[in-house]
Amino acid sequence: MEKPEINLLITALAPEPVRHHGKSGGHVRLVEILRWMEKSDRVKIFCVATPHNRKNFEENGIRAEFKIVKTNLKFKDFFGLCLKSLFMMTKAFFLLKWDFLKKQEGKIAIYSSSDLFWEVISAYFAKRKRKDAEWVQVIHHIYPDWRKRPGRKMVNFFGYHLQKFSFWLAKKKADKIIVLSNIVKKELIQKGFPENKIFISSNGVDIDHFESVKMSESEYEGVFLGRLNPSKGIADLVEIWKNVSREIPGAKLAVIGGEEAEMKNYLRKKIKEFELEENIRLLGYLEDEKAHPILKSGKVFLFPSREEGWGIAIAEAMACGLPVVSWNLPVFKEIFEGYTIQINENDISAFSEKVVELLRNDELRKKTGKDGKEFIKKYSWERVTERELEAITPRPQNQ
Repeated sequence: MEKPEINLLITALAPEPVRHHGKSGGHVRLVEILRWMEKSDRVKIFCVATPHNRKNFEENGIRAEFKIVKTNLKFKDFFGLCLKSLFMMTKAFFLLKWDFLKKQEGKIAIYSSSDLFWEVISAYFAKRKRKDAEWVQVIHHIYPDWRKRPGRKMVNFFGYHLQKFSFWLAKKKADKIIVLSNIVKKELIQKGFPENKIFISSNGVDIDHFESVKMSESEYEGVFLGRLNPSKGIADLVEIWKNVSREIPGAKLAVIGGEEAEMKNYLRKKIKEFELEENIRLLGYLEDEKAHPILKSGKVFLFPSREEGWGIAIAEAMACGLPVVSWNLPVFKEIFEGYTIQINENDISAFSEKVVELLRNDELRKKTGKDGKEFIKKYSWERVTERELEAITPRPQNQ
């Protein structure tokens, strides 16, 4: 590689979970963007990472100079995760003093791909060490008030306030903030972030990959794909399918995604209560090579999530040609425009009726899926990466 325009330092300190709960949208985004950056001669990548993240990057063909942060500490819940992350942040602080930050010539950008507090603080440490570096912080979405958010209140309380702490650090020292929607941009401006530091990007989808995916032999009338937690509207999902299976006996729903034991027990109890054992399949976390054929073999994608920063799962379903039914979150209106079916939040009956209508009307279902598939092509990862690089290192106007 010739001398790059920019040396990109990535902080990737999310610890490996005890069991697979599914990849977050932020993790998918980082991997896809780095894969495309690999093809550019403008960037050389350096990474402070956990062994788990290094392995994942290398499996996806991402070459980087790594400094590894590791610990034998185990965790079983959210609070154990926080303790482990704090320990790793302390180790990262010392690693960030390594020669890269001292000797590297040319422009340095510190790229924090999520607003998780352990990654933000690591980027903050690096910025303090190398003051001439540019800190680029990605913010996916803003947590709602912890008292109103579905799920365990104590976890929501800490998550909400840790994000506030991350925002305080980013507002103080970050040079550029990348957001995925105008909605988040407006909220950050209201929170005191300078408008001239905020850049709007997006997520993307690998269209070529989904074109090549073969359908699964198992067919499902409905599919859900995502991490199983209360904010994803899992309780709504079961109730919606109860209504659907009443109208279409034998209709099957595939639920793909990992879950905590507490959520798994809740779902099983709810399914049994509604006598849906033959209608809903809890498939757990599946790697992409198993999940995507099932997704492509579905007829309708159900996504009753209560909060999203963008909606990668929706984009993947659209790339498979599935019509998507979701709640009418403002971010979905902005990102997917009129190419998904968005139901007034909390109207379980209307959501169920729309799914039934799509399942009974082949022509409507296929047209909705075809239109969405064509629309989602605008969100290619190549275009997203180009916008990201332009925010980090703008090209001279005469080029």
